[in-house]
Amino acid sequence: MIKRKHIDKDSRDTFVVTSVHSSNVADRVIGVIPVRSRLVSVREAHSTAASTTSVLTIERLQGTEASGSGDAVVAGTIDLEGTANTVQSGTIVTASDIDIFAAGDRVGVDVGTTTALVNMVVSCHFRPIDS
Repeated sequence: MIKRKHIDKDSRDTFVVTSVHSSNVADRVIGVIPVRSRLVSVREAHSTAASTTSVLTIERLQGTEASGSGDAVVAGTIDLEGTANTVQSGTIVTASDIDIFAAGDRVGVDVGTTTALVNMVVSCHFRPIDS
Protein backbone atom coordinates (compact mmCIF):
# COMPACT_ATOMS: atom_id res chain seq x y z
CA MET A 1 0.00 0.00 0.00
CA ILE A 2 1.30 3.45 -0.89
CA LYS A 3 0.81 5.95 1.88
CA ARG A 4 0.59 9.66 1.25
CA LYS A 5 3.57 10.33 3.55
CA HIS A 6 5.72 8.31 1.12
CA ILE A 7 4.83 10.53 -1.83
CA ASP A 8 7.00 13.61 -2.34
CA LYS A 9 5.02 16.72 -1.40
CA ASP A 10 5.55 18.18 -4.91
CA SER A 11 3.92 15.10 -6.47
CA ARG A 12 0.83 14.90 -4.27
CA ASP A 13 -2.60 15.68 -5.64
CA THR A 14 -1.35 16.24 -9.18
CA PHE A 15 -2.54 15.18 -12.60
CA VAL A 16 -0.48 14.66 -15.74
CA VAL A 17 -1.04 15.72 -19.34
CA THR A 18 1.12 13.45 -21.50
CA SER A 19 1.74 13.50 -25.22
CA VAL A 20 3.49 10.79 -27.23
CA HIS A 21 4.78 11.54 -30.74
CA SER A 22 6.26 8.62 -32.68
CA SER A 23 7.39 10.68 -35.67
CA ASN A 24 6.38 13.75 -37.68
CA VAL A 25 6.45 15.82 -34.50
CA ALA A 26 4.66 19.14 -35.01
CA ASP A 27 3.23 22.03 -33.02
CA ARG A 28 -0.02 20.91 -31.40
CA VAL A 29 -2.35 21.02 -28.44
CA ILE A 30 -1.63 18.14 -26.06
CA GLY A 31 -4.43 18.63 -23.55
CA VAL A 32 -7.21 20.72 -22.07
CA ILE A 33 -7.03 21.65 -18.39
CA PRO A 34 -10.18 20.55 -16.50
CA VAL A 35 -9.88 22.84 -13.44
CA ARG A 36 -7.85 25.91 -12.45
CA SER A 37 -4.34 24.49 -11.95
CA ARG A 38 -0.68 25.37 -11.53
CA LEU A 39 1.97 23.77 -13.76
CA VAL A 40 4.49 22.19 -11.39
CA SER A 41 6.85 20.29 -13.70
CA VAL A 42 7.60 19.45 -17.33
CA ARG A 43 9.62 16.44 -18.49
CA GLU A 44 10.62 15.31 -21.98
CA ALA A 45 12.45 12.31 -23.45
CA HIS A 46 13.01 10.99 -26.99
CA SER A 47 14.54 7.84 -28.45
CA THR A 48 16.22 9.51 -31.44
CA ALA A 49 17.48 13.09 -31.19
CA ALA A 50 16.68 15.72 -33.78
CA SER A 51 19.41 16.17 -36.39
CA THR A 52 18.82 19.91 -36.79
CA THR A 53 18.63 22.66 -34.19
CA SER A 54 15.32 21.86 -32.51
CA VAL A 55 13.85 22.99 -29.22
CA LEU A 56 10.63 22.34 -27.33
CA THR A 57 8.56 25.16 -25.88
CA ILE A 58 5.56 24.42 -23.65
CA GLU A 59 2.74 26.97 -23.96
CA ARG A 60 -0.40 28.06 -22.16
CA LEU A 61 -3.03 28.58 -24.85
CA GLN A 62 -6.02 30.72 -23.96
CA GLY A 63 -9.15 31.46 -25.94
CA THR A 64 -8.49 30.86 -29.64
CA GLU A 65 -4.66 31.05 -29.50
CA ALA A 66 -2.99 28.54 -31.82
CA SER A 67 0.10 26.49 -30.98
CA GLY A 68 3.13 28.71 -31.49
CA SER A 69 1.39 31.87 -30.28
CA GLY A 70 0.69 31.15 -26.59
CA ASP A 71 2.51 32.10 -23.40
CA ALA A 72 5.77 30.18 -22.87
CA VAL A 73 5.53 28.51 -19.45
CA VAL A 74 9.02 26.98 -19.40
CA ALA A 75 12.03 29.27 -19.03
CA GLY A 76 14.14 28.89 -22.14
CA THR A 77 13.54 25.72 -24.09
CA ILE A 78 14.17 21.98 -23.89
CA ASP A 79 16.83 20.75 -26.32
CA LEU A 80 15.51 18.13 -28.73
CA GLU A 81 19.05 17.41 -29.93
CA GLY A 82 19.89 16.17 -26.43
CA THR A 83 21.04 12.67 -25.60
CA ALA A 84 18.54 9.98 -26.56
CA ASN A 85 16.59 8.18 -23.82
CA THR A 86 17.45 10.85 -21.25
CA VAL A 87 14.73 12.67 -19.32
CA GLN A 88 15.04 16.45 -19.45
CA SER A 89 13.21 18.81 -17.11
CA GLY A 90 12.08 22.33 -17.84
CA THR A 91 12.18 25.28 -15.42
CA ILE A 92 8.67 26.63 -14.88
CA VAL A 93 8.09 30.37 -15.32
CA THR A 94 6.21 31.70 -12.28
CA ALA A 95 6.33 35.46 -12.99
CA SER A 96 2.94 37.09 -13.57
CA ASP A 97 1.20 33.75 -12.83
CA ILE A 98 2.10 32.42 -16.30
CA ASP A 99 2.16 28.94 -14.71
CA ILE A 100 -1.54 29.11 -13.76
CA PHE A 101 -3.99 27.60 -16.22
CA ALA A 102 -7.73 28.31 -16.03
CA ALA A 103 -10.26 25.56 -16.63
CA GLY A 104 -10.50 25.22 -20.40
CA ASP A 105 -7.00 26.55 -21.15
CA ARG A 106 -4.98 24.26 -23.38
CA VAL A 107 -1.41 22.98 -23.13
CA GLY A 108 0.53 23.38 -26.37
CA VAL A 109 3.88 22.19 -27.63
CA ASP A 110 5.88 24.32 -30.05
CA VAL A 111 8.71 22.32 -31.60
CA GLY A 112 9.84 24.22 -34.68
CA THR A 113 11.74 22.00 -37.15
CA THR A 114 12.26 18.44 -35.90
CA THR A 115 14.20 16.57 -38.57
CA ALA A 116 14.87 12.95 -37.47
CA LEU A 117 13.25 13.33 -34.00
CA VAL A 118 11.54 10.06 -33.04
CA ASN A 119 9.44 8.91 -30.08
CA MET A 120 9.18 12.15 -28.12
CA VAL A 121 7.22 11.95 -24.87
CA VAL A 122 6.22 15.13 -23.02
CA SER A 123 4.66 15.06 -19.54
CA CYS A 124 3.26 18.17 -17.86
CA HIS A 125 2.33 17.82 -14.19
CA PHE A 126 -0.38 20.08 -12.76
CA ARG A 127 -1.75 20.69 -9.30
CA PRO A 128 -5.34 21.96 -8.93
CA ILE A 129 -5.58 25.24 -7.00
CA ASP A 130 -8.39 27.04 -5.26
CA SER A 131 -10.04 29.88 -7.14
